[in-house]
Amino acid sequence: MSLKTLLIIIPFNVFAIFSYSQTAGIGAVTSVESISKRIESNKETIVKYNNDLIGLEEALKKRTKKISDDIDGLYKERDNIIGDMKVGARCSQCNGWKSEFEKRGENFEKHLGDVKGYAIPATTSELETTRKKFAEAIAMKKVQLQNIEKGDNGIAKKKDDIAKLEKENETLCTSITSHSKNYETSVFSEGKNKQNQWIESLMNYASAILIADDKITIGKAKISRLKKEFEAEAQTVREQIRNVIEEGQNKMAADIDANEKRKQVILDEQKEYLAPIETKIGELKKQKSKVDADLKKPAITEAEKATFLNEQQQLLNQITELNKNILQYNATVKSKLSQIEITNIQLKDDILKLTANLPKKQELEVAKIRLVYDAKIADATNSASRASTELGLAKRTYTDKAAAYKNDNSKYIDVVILESNRMLVAGQRVSCSVWNEVRGMVATNWSKLLPCVNNITTLAKPYSSHVFNAYCSGMASSKYLIAYKSFLSGLSPEELQAVRGNTNSDWFDIITK
Repeated sequence: MSLKTLLIIIPFNVFAIFSYSQTAGIGAVTSVESISKRIESNKETIVKYNNDLIGLEEALKKRTKKISDDIDGLYKERDNIIGDMKVGARCSQCNGWKSEFEKRGENFEKHLGDVKGYAIPATTSELETTRKKFAEAIAMKKVQLQNIEKGDNGIAKKKDDIAKLEKENETLCTSITSHSKNYETSVFSEGKNKQNQWIESLMNYASAILIADDKITIGKAKISRLKKEFEAEAQTVREQIRNVIEEGQNKMAADIDANEKRKQVILDEQKEYLAPIETKIGELKKQKSKVDADLKKPAITEAEKATFLNEQQQLLNQITELNKNILQYNATVKSKLSQIEITNIQLKDDILKLTANLPKKQELEVAKIRLVYDAKIADATNSASRASTELGLAKRTYTDKAAAYKNDNSKYIDVVILESNRMLVAGQRVSCSVWNEVRGMVATNWSKLLPCVNNITTLAKPYSSHVFNAYCSGMASSKYLIAYKSFLSGLSPEELQAVRGNTNSDWFDIITK
C-alpha cells in the first residue's frame, strides 16, 4: 500500500467535465473536503483553547502563589505574635500586640507612651488559643492550596476539550484516509465497468473484422476446394468417357474377332460343303472319261454310240450342274467374306476414330460441368471480394471507435485526476494521508485491456500463439465476441475447418470453448 500526502499536479483535459462531470466517488471527495474543513475548524478551536489555557494556568499560578504567600505570612505572623506573647509584648490598654503595630508601621513603645499603657505577657491559655487560631487558618489555606494543586476544573475541562478535539481530528483524519480508499475502490470499479463496456463494444467491432477476415478465408478456401473438386470430377468424367470409349472399342474389337472367326467358319463350311461335290465331280469326270473312251472305240454300234452319247451328255450335265453349284456357293461365300471384311474394316476405322476423338469427347463432357463450377467459383470470388470490402470498412470503423473510447477514457481519467487532486489538497491542508493510486490503476487497466482487443484484430489470424495474455484471457468468454461465436456456430464443417486451418490452434480452442 502506498499513501501519498504531497499534492501532485497532473495536467488534465479541462473539457472532460463536459463528458464526465463527476465520478461515482464524488461523495467521498466532498466528504473529505467537508471533514478537512471540520478538522481545520477543530484546530482553530484547539488554538483558541490553548490560548485560553495559558491564561487559566497563569491565573492558577497567581492564585497558588497568593495562597502560598498567605500561608508563609500566617506562619510569620504566628511566630511574631507568639514571640510577643511570650516576652510580654502586648499593650495593657488595647491588648494589641507589638508585631501588629510593627506590621502597620507603628512604634509599639511610642504607642504605650501615648496610651499610658504598659507591656503585659500572654497567659498559657491565650498562647494555646492563638496557636490554634493560626493552625486552623493555615490548615484552611493548605486545603485551598491542595485543591488548586489537584487541578482547576476550568483548566481540566479545557485540556479535556483539547484532547477530545485532537482525538476527534485523529478519527476524522482516519476517516479521510478511509473515504479516499473508498473513493479508489468505487472509482476503480466504475472505471473498470466503463472500460469493460467500451471493450465489449470494441469486441463487437473486432468480431466484424474477424468475421470479414474469415469470410475471405472461407471464400478463398471454397475457390481452392471448388477447383480441386472440378479437377477431380473432370478427371472422373474423362475416365468415364475413356471407359465408355474403350468399352465400345473393346466391343468392336470383339466383333472383329468374332467376324474373323465367322470367316473361318464359313471357309470351313465351304471346304466341308465343296469336298463331296468335288469328289462327285471327280467321279463323274472319271465316268465321262470312260464314256469318252468308249465312244472312241471303233466297233461300237450306233445304238451303243447313242447310249454313250446320251450317258456322256448326262454326265456332262451333272458336272456342269455341280460346277455351277460350286460357283454359286463360292460366290455366296465370297460375298459373305467380303461383307465381313467390309464390316471389320469399318469397325477398325471406328476404333481409330474413337481413339482420335477421345480428347474432344472428354472435353465436351468436361465443359458441361465446367460451367457449373465456373459459376460457383465466380460466386465464391464475389463473396471473398465483398468480404474484403467489409474487412476494410470494419477495420476503419474499429479504428475510429477505439480512438473515441480512448478519448472517453482519457476524459474520465482527467475527472479522476481532478477529484483526486481535490482530496489531496484537502488532505494536505490538515496533514492527513490520502490514497492516490486510482488514476494510475484506471490508466493501467485500460492500457492492458485495449492491446488485448488490438491483438485480437491484428494477431489472431496470422498464427500468433499469444493472442490472450493472463490479464485478458477472459475476453474469449461468452460475454465477449458473441457475434463472432454465433458466426462460427453457423459455419459448415468444411467452412469451420477452413477457418481453423488459417488460425493458430490456441486462439481457436479458446474461442470455440
